[in-house]
Amino acid sequence: MSATEDIKITADRQEVHIGEEFTVLIAPRELGRRDRVAEGVAYVLAVDDSYSMEIRADSTSDEFADPDDPDRPSRKQVAEAGVRELLAALPGNAHIDVLTFAQNAGVRFSGAAGELQRRGRWNGNVDDERRWTNIEGALRRAYQQLEHQRAASRRVVLFSDGLPNFGETDPGRLAALAAEAAERELHTDVIGIGAGADFGLLERLAPTGLPEHVASRAGAAGAMKQITARFAAFGRDVVAGSGELSLEINPSFPVLGVYQLDPTRRRIEGAVADGGGRRPSRVHLKLGAIGAGEEGQPLYALELRAPERISAGPMPVLKATGSIGSGRDARQLAPGQIALRTVDNPASPILQPDLKRQIRGIELDREISARIAAAGSAGERERIYQEGVERAGRIPAPELVAAYQRASGGLREGLDPKDVANEARAASSRSSTKSKRDWFQQIPVETPDEIRARRRRSSLDDDDDDDADYGGAYGSGTYTGTSGTYTGTSGTYTGTSGTYGGGHGSGAYDAPATPPPAAPTRPPQDRGPR
Repeated sequence: MSATEDIKITADRQEVHIGEEFTVLIAPRELGRRDRVAEGVAYVLAVDDSYSMEIRADSTSDEFADPDDPDRPSRKQVAEAGVRELLAALPGNAHIDVLTFAQNAGVRFSGAAGELQRRGRWNGNVDDERRWTNIEGALRRAYQQLEHQRAASRRVVLFSDGLPNFGETDPGRLAALAAEAAERELHTDVIGIGAGADFGLLERLAPTGLPEHVASRAGAAGAMKQITARFAAFGRDVVAGSGELSLEINPSFPVLGVYQLDPTRRRIEGAVADGGGRRPSRVHLKLGAIGAGEEGQPLYALELRAPERISAGPMPVLKATGSIGSGRDARQLAPGQIALRTVDNPASPILQPDLKRQIRGIELDREISARIAAAGSAGERERIYQEGVERAGRIPAPELVAAYQRASGGLREGLDPKDVANEARAASSRSSTKSKRDWFQQIPVETPDEIRARRRRSSLDDDDDDDADYGGAYGSGTYTGTSGTYTGTSGTYTGTSGTYGGGHGSGAYDAPATPPPAAPTRPPQDRGPR
């Protein structure tokens, strides 16, 4: 693979209409075994052991589980089932620490995944230490355990059904603790259980990880197993424990939003250092651990607006630098950049509409989640979810349609509204990028001569009509050169595939004076809130 493909950048179109919004997709190239920075897998599994974890996993009324009824497990039993599923999916020699916590945290097992599988169980907190939920203490102890491991993949998986009410409780400071750990290649995945879990907080504890939620449904154990199997797959085949991309955006292209599309879907707030239209805007992206192949490739998108002027040729939009690994093991990625022509053509085609659909889905869910949080009645919530179903269907965003339909059904079944909202938010955050590789493929654009030749062969039109079409639909369009290089009187732009505006160029561009040819929850025993 050539160095120019270290950072892959493409846009959802070959050229953009003046003043129009468009999407740019950015990712490090797919990594393989030859890129591996280190070997090995190390996990700390931090399981909440407060009294409320004894509540039945499917209970909507804080009913405690009967230990003799295996068909109605407790939240704790569901978490333990998730741990066993994760162990089964990890290499037998993966290092595992099991940590339980309430007001105090303690390591209950430390050793190989295979050994823990054979043992099957571990001790928990003593009874007089189960009245509170100390998430800060659990995270600090977990990160301390991981610091001693030199594995490529070092992750904490936190299981909790409650709010932090012991130790540090401020969400911002807890989020900062997790973010600081991520800087040291210690990444956090989180699973909330039941209505008492604060998904908004837990999501902030996973800046480079996966956030999930298990609602109080009859299938809670099955849902937990699916989630932890996904977590194991994500953390198993890690090539580099960290990565980052730094983007510099042309001040003529305002940044409207920064989004992560994979491994989670979300809008990234506070990521833009705005240049104010006079200096380049800058975006710094922490990629987290990077896995092998297409499944391990993190994806990001920027929503930009084109300037209100036609360009003489492809305009530089952004350039990207980056690295994988950290410290002495860090490897610099060859820079990448993209240039696009701005045209006065409202009909300029969008060739990758799925990118815009991803952004619209993320923004719709942000709106629906905010309205649900402010809703005052069950009826209002159900109406909001039904509206979400209709609007998601128009995007179309089938994963959101399914999430809102399930949420609406959960309300009718009597589930706690917070439990329903947590479940819906977790479902909407799951990546739905099933054909990532296709997004970076070169989209062929025909030259005017090729259009004429094809139409002659098809006897669709004559040369005069061809000329008219060229001047209309493609008059401000895309130009494809046979060698991929166009030299004007004041500059040169070189693309890797010979297509202007395709988003794959790797050379420098100075706008030419003469343009190229135009074309195309808590039990009574808990003290205080969970």
